[in-house]
Amino acid sequence: MNRRNFIKHSSFFAATSSLAFAAQSCSPPAKEEALPSGKSKTIGTKSTFIGIPGEKKIKIIEMNANFEREPLIRPFGFKGGEMKEIWQTAALLGSENGYRKFGICTQNVLWSDPAVFEVHSESAGNALMYNITTRALQMIEGETFSNPVQLQEDILDELWEYGKKITGNPDLKETFILNALVGIDNAAWLLYCAENGIDNFDDMVPVAYRPCLSNHHNKVACIPLMAYNIPVQEIKDTVDAGYFFMKIKIGQAGTQEEMVEKDMKRLSEIHAAIGNARTSYTESGKLPYYFDANGRYEKKETMLRFLDHAKKNRCIRSNCDYRRAVRRRKNV
Repeated sequence: MNRRNFIKHSSFFAATSSLAFAAQSCSPPAKEEALPSGKSKTIGTKSTFIGIPGEKKIKIIEMNANFEREPLIRPFGFKGGEMKEIWQTAALLGSENGYRKFGICTQNVLWSDPAVFEVHSESAGNALMYNITTRALQMIEGETFSNPVQLQEDILDELWEYGKKITGNPDLKETFILNALVGIDNAAWLLYCAENGIDNFDDMVPVAYRPCLSNHHNKVACIPLMAYNIPVQEIKDTVDAGYFFMKIKIGQAGTQEEMVEKDMKRLSEIHAAIGNARTSYTESGKLPYYFDANGRYEKKETMLRFLDHAKKNRCIRSNCDYRRAVRRRKNV
């Protein structure tokens, strides 16, 4: 089985990794404990988070990692940059009870911190992120944890400082560290389930999060991602194949003026090709456009200029109060 087919049949892996990101923003404040002079911090002394009642202590006695470089058929452009390859990584964790689980991760330096991407070659940036992964494995080997949320919280701050040093960036974004931890987090959740006899997603969800993660959808929609250099004809072919929700990357390379001019031109070309398409999955029957700027628009005025162009060309509904919606947001 090749890697892509493996990932296709491993949706549970991806689902488990999402919980740590929810935990990062929703978990209760960590309890700080004073450590004896000269003693180093050990896993489990900082976080007081509890996942499920009676969860077991898990000791990690084995760890390993590897990666695969995946060249892209064509460059993938977003955030004003362009990726030419993706590093796919895997992390293995083994417990003293004999369970061995591995998690997978797709590295994305440009997404997690464009500043790192800009000052390093693409391979160097990926190597730095993979270095964070291997450093984290070194930190947790031989340690004991109660749940993956606590495991991540107890190493995150120290790992972040390490990341700042090796990248030479004191303002390194936390997302760079979190991206590097996805595979480990994935493996930790699978190990956690094995140790606690959990065989389904709902029972794995920490009690504190169950009210907001209890809904079960009976349908899902696939949202194609249209990067800067996806040919318009290919976008039209995608719509003709039945896809109805277009995620369109904006924020192209160049100055803010060059960026918005390119984005307006690109939107006009796309809308000319698919603007008359219809679908039964929306109330209006029209295709929704999802504009993904990835933080590239520095001023709201620039974004409003883009949206005014969209309205003028009937790319968005005329009765949509988009200007007020943009002004409500702190960041574009």
